[in-house]
Amino acid sequence: MHEGICETLLSHDTQLLYVTNRVVEKAANKMAAGHPAFHCEASINEKIAFELALAGSWVSKRTACLISSEGFYDALDPLMSSAYTGVVGGFLIIAVQENDEEVTPIGIFSKIPILVTEDGDEFKAAVEYGYYISEKYRIPVIIQAVPFEGAEYSAQRTAHRTEGGKNVNRTAEFIKNPPRWAATPKFRYALHKELNEKIEKIRSEFEEYAGNKKIIKDKTGLITDKLSCLEFYDEDVSLLKISTVYPLPVKMVMDFINGLNEVFIAETYPAMELQIPERSKVMKGIAGMSRRGPRPEETIYGFHVVRDKLGPASSINMAHGIKKCMPEKKVLAITYEDFFFHSGMAAFVNTLYNNSSYVLLVFANNKEEEIKQILQGFGFYNYFHLDNISEVERFRDAREMTVLLCRGIG
Repeated sequence: MHEGICETLLSHDTQLLYVTNRVVEKAANKMAAGHPAFHCEASINEKIAFELALAGSWVSKRTACLISSEGFYDALDPLMSSAYTGVVGGFLIIAVQENDEEVTPIGIFSKIPILVTEDGDEFKAAVEYGYYISEKYRIPVIIQAVPFEGAEYSAQRTAHRTEGGKNVNRTAEFIKNPPRWAATPKFRYALHKELNEKIEKIRSEFEEYAGNKKIIKDKTGLITDKLSCLEFYDEDVSLLKISTVYPLPVKMVMDFINGLNEVFIAETYPAMELQIPERSKVMKGIAGMSRRGPRPEETIYGFHVVRDKLGPASSINMAHGIKKCMPEKKVLAITYEDFFFHSGMAAFVNTLYNNSSYVLLVFANNKEEEIKQILQGFGFYNYFHLDNISEVERFRDAREMTVLLCRGIG
């Protein structure tokens, strides 16, 4: 699982790698046998993996965290400040796209550079370039990747490749600098100015990135971050494939647009579109709209289903809001035991405080008794164990807040 990604990170002198999957941890450490400068560790959630990797970069280590594109959003709290505090050693956040969830809108939101890759070759180039940008400008870099197979790995080959490399023997060193690491309001303005300057310098660097490709064929053009969308377009269309989604290489993009009559932009979120200063010739691309258009409402046994789309246990707050706006709606919030402990307890207390009433289904494989004790501590006893998910149906007409505990993965 993700062997190619781990192999690439190891071959580029990554010293600390934090993941959220034990299988990935074991595979990475097996690859690194006999390579003492490398350490991989599994964290219990994405936020912790991010914070550990960020701390490693502060003490001059070359680091990375490997998380899913969906789980990426669970680390937003520390991520949003990391562009300001910056790094010392290089730091890559690898967001592996295992479904249709993408991380491209986070760049413009957090001011962290983003590279998008679609295969192993693009990923290898992005890792080398990402570490270059991260270390030169002392800023984290996000790489959106897809899983790919690695070659038969040899720890001896990697050890030979990195002998004498500048990063292999990089020792930990933390320089005390409260105006940066504390990043309190007193110092934030100076860091904000510094960050804006970094972004513009990185934008200029991105104008020359080899992963951005332009092909001129016709007076109709397409701008996209993924070549997979080409099946929706005529093969004679002019193409600008942008890997450096943020900060967008604006000069390259405007040169492409100005030379054409009309330009379609195909992306899942308007991450590139919002950075284009003049959009009079730009139209929405079919590919982007078809992939992310409105989806039918998910229902189970007559319930409107709400899942954790905005972070761990976010379904609890969303279900509460929906029920307050539409009291007649039958709402089923679905979360998981670890998410409940991560962020769900405060949301659940808020639900009780505001007298909301919906059904909460918690998939609890190991911690059902602990959850029951927490609920009792809140003075809440209307919870039930389910042997099968089909038993949810008998709670469809519940008129008071109800918690269901069931084994499973949802």
